[in-house]
Amino acid sequence: MKQKQLHYLLTTAAFMTALTSCTDIIDNPATPSDAEPADEQTAFTVKQIPVNRNGQADGTVAIRFYDDMPSVPYISLADFQNVVLPGTTVKVTKTGAGLYLLDNQFSKATVNTASETCAFDDYMAFTNLMDRVQPGMPHAYYDGLPFARFSHQTLTGGSAAVTFDYGKYGINLRGDGTTVYFPYASLADLYSDMYNHNTACNGETVVVVDNDGPDESAESIAGVEDAFKILSILTTKPTCTPDMAAYNYAEFCFAVDHFYGMPGRSPYEASIREGGLDKTLEATEDGRIIKQHFLSEKTADHAYAMDLMNLYLQDGGHTSIWSPNMSIAGNKNYSYAQDYPAMHEHYLKEFYDPMYAYVTKINGILSPERDAILGEGKTYVKKGNTAICLFDSFSGTDKKAWNDFYSGKGPRPTVATSPEDPMAIFLDALEQAANDPEVKNFVIDLTQNGGGSSDVVVAMTSLMYNQSFVRAQNRVTGQNTVWFYDVDRNFDGKFDAQDQLVHYDLNFCVLTNFRSFSCGNLFPALCKEAGVLIAGEKSGGGSCGVGVYRTADGFKYQISTAHGRLADENWQNIDGGIIPHVAIPFGPDNSISNGVQTFSLPSYAAFYDLDNLSQIVSEYYKK
Repeated sequence: MKQKQLHYLLTTAAFMTALTSCTDIIDNPATPSDAEPADEQTAFTVKQIPVNRNGQADGTVAIRFYDDMPSVPYISLADFQNVVLPGTTVKVTKTGAGLYLLDNQFSKATVNTASETCAFDDYMAFTNLMDRVQPGMPHAYYDGLPFARFSHQTLTGGSAAVTFDYGKYGINLRGDGTTVYFPYASLADLYSDMYNHNTACNGETVVVVDNDGPDESAESIAGVEDAFKILSILTTKPTCTPDMAAYNYAEFCFAVDHFYGMPGRSPYEASIREGGLDKTLEATEDGRIIKQHFLSEKTADHAYAMDLMNLYLQDGGHTSIWSPNMSIAGNKNYSYAQDYPAMHEHYLKEFYDPMYAYVTKINGILSPERDAILGEGKTYVKKGNTAICLFDSFSGTDKKAWNDFYSGKGPRPTVATSPEDPMAIFLDALEQAANDPEVKNFVIDLTQNGGGSSDVVVAMTSLMYNQSFVRAQNRVTGQNTVWFYDVDRNFDGKFDAQDQLVHYDLNFCVLTNFRSFSCGNLFPALCKEAGVLIAGEKSGGGSCGVGVYRTADGFKYQISTAHGRLADENWQNIDGGIIPHVAIPFGPDNSISNGVQTFSLPSYAAFYDLDNLSQIVSEYYKK
């Protein structure tokens, strides 16, 4: 891959003395010599930058700005790790010209500042931040909800050793004879995880948050530091320097090439996998124009390029490149038809029409139809021997209320106190069914469920059939991973032997359709393996965890993460959706009008007919 180089040839260079991180432990300190890579003698300046940790001031950290890349913040790896994992140290041993051995007590890595490579003995261990969530926990999938806790993992295949070639992207790693420096955003990408630990540096402030939640929410980077709000970036920094634009593009290509989970939907996946994002963009006229936008000195052009990447990386919903363009007068917006006619036509034909257009239309039928049959706002409905839990999301957990309960500061959350909490909704329905001697069949309706937290998934599967694990592939290491969890199955606030006494003597059924996405796809996948009846329509897919990233100028984006692509028991990707044991036929077509056209859409009435469900469930479990 040919990349624009991010550094310039220097005819002369003066080495400047800089502060060495107090978290570095230096073995065999050396003075740069003529044998060292030339960039180790590149002039730089150092700024002490304030650190904002979850909205609170937390001292300062040394940031370097090299003369050949004056706008791109660099930080020593040791200082960076102390930012994201306070109190830890990195032992640095210089082993040769441009060679540094790094040991952060979790694993080791070798940096070569001549070839611009970083080789990890165990990449996931070296960059693991999950100890902040649960002490001793490896780099795994866990949202930190207190009714579930991480137990252990198994790893098969692949290799924990990973080498990243930054030279291929023109990204320069630096050394000074004692320690090594990376662009701040490059390290932030390396350490990103599925818990959404995140950090960013705009050259003036370092921000680190425990969970970079929904864009510009109170817990996100933008929520605790106004300078990272989308509109603020565009208005306060309308232009950027060539070195920043080039680095931004190179690092975005690096992140997509290495950390995009390739769930299987984007028509560009094969090209990206084979040659990388840069070559993929260079292969078409539209792509070359997007690359020009990335390399533009106008920040709005860069934002527009990010926005257009939605067309390349679309995967049903996990990947979302947040863009400000729609909301800013005078800037370009979603005018694909005018600016990129070929891409617009492809987008409509291959993606929008078969998925989102259908979803948009049928949503006008689905919710009213269910409400008319089962009642509006209900979460539990019973008829005869069959009960149904209308379970519309795995997200929305009242985390504070649950933490208060597990710390003895409050009662267990219920639908009365936390009406949007998925665990409270499920427990309420499950306990009503279990305490009703007439109820034999329990249906979990996922027909309007777009996903959420896997912690809720493993808690529910544990209650239903006493298994609690998630199976995933790590595309970075090539390893197959199974993560196991403990669940407080009696929800008494303790993990103990009493949890194993919990049993619900019910015939379980999971009701799915095309809207059952992400955890709404994972849950029926796990249940089907366990023999639980899946009925309805094939689920809507969504097979990756989510990784949240920020560009060097602060724009936030999320992608299906390569750290966790969900798989079935045969290690096959589940993005294609889960085929039900029993397909429920659609009823007579409904008609819906948008004021211009009238559409004929299938009826889902049979999905919510409790007499029909009772027959389906009873017949399945008789067998």
